[in-house]
Amino acid sequence: MSDLNKLFAKFNDTITLSSIKKENLRTGRNALRKKIKDKFTEKDRTNPKFCGQGSFMMKTTVNPISGEYDLDDGVYIQGYSDKEQSDWPVASTIHNWIYDAVENHTSTSPVDKNTCVRVIYVNDYHIDLPSYIVKDDVAYLAHKRDGWVVSDPKAFTDWFIDKVTSEGEQLRSLVKYLKAWKDFKSVDLKGIAITILVGNNFYPYEKRDDLSLLGTVTDIINSLEEKFECVKPVAPNEDIFDGISEVKKTNILDSLKELKDKLQEAVNNEDEEEASQLMIDCFGSRFPKGEKSSTDSTSNFVSASAPSILKNDGRSA
Repeated sequence: MSDLNKLFAKFNDTITLSSIKKENLRTGRNALRKKIKDKFTEKDRTNPKFCGQGSFMMKTTVNPISGEYDLDDGVYIQGYSDKEQSDWPVASTIHNWIYDAVENHTSTSPVDKNTCVRVIYVNDYHIDLPSYIVKDDVAYLAHKRDGWVVSDPKAFTDWFIDKVTSEGEQLRSLVKYLKAWKDFKSVDLKGIAITILVGNNFYPYEKRDDLSLLGTVTDIINSLEEKFECVKPVAPNEDIFDGISEVKKTNILDSLKELKDKLQEAVNNEDEEEASQLMIDCFGSRFPKGEKSSTDSTSNFVSASAPSILKNDGRSA
């Protein structure tokens, strides 16, 4: 059997945002926070508070194959927690306040989306600015189309960080692997869905990310075949998969099964080079190529068949 852990570790380094890219995002975020505070002061509004959210805060952002990497920075509007929702500004007004504050900050005009105002930078990244009001410990998102809707990204971030604290860094790595996989294979899965599915079906395997990923993907498939859902673990506890078509469900399951089969074949293959090629088929050329293994080498392999490592349910035999 091939031990592909070292190759997965190299892959992890490749897909993880570089320190320069992280610093670009932080610099852009801080500049936008100052712009928004200055505009609110100019308009005699109470300065908002800010809270980073999403994959950047969970440290699961991956370098995209093409397109932009991003950061989400929540803008928490102050002065309304003691007022009835009927006395709040309409959600589109909050969007206008944010848009007005960041307009002309970059050479590209901001984009006013339903859930946020997006600021686009020329260096292939953007920063999303969703806005919220918190009342009675419940966060409400300013949704331009739907008005004020319950949404608590901070609670979701806390849920994931608690999972990593409990389970270890391997869980975070698996989220990144699957995000890179869905990017390369163009699987129609949102990053938040991957995060939830991995968090709920994580299969730990010490010092073996390849076997941990195989077990986790196996358990994800089993859970989706039992009930095709991906319920957000925090308010409003919506099903991320609610309303998707049967065709899309089939495509997601078929893609996961293909990944599982390739992973199983790779760990069963005693030649590291051949095993790595199977992973390159799944993750693209960013996955490193292994070395051709000599037939008499036993230092890197364990004499065992796959079923003795993983049963059909993804658990150790």
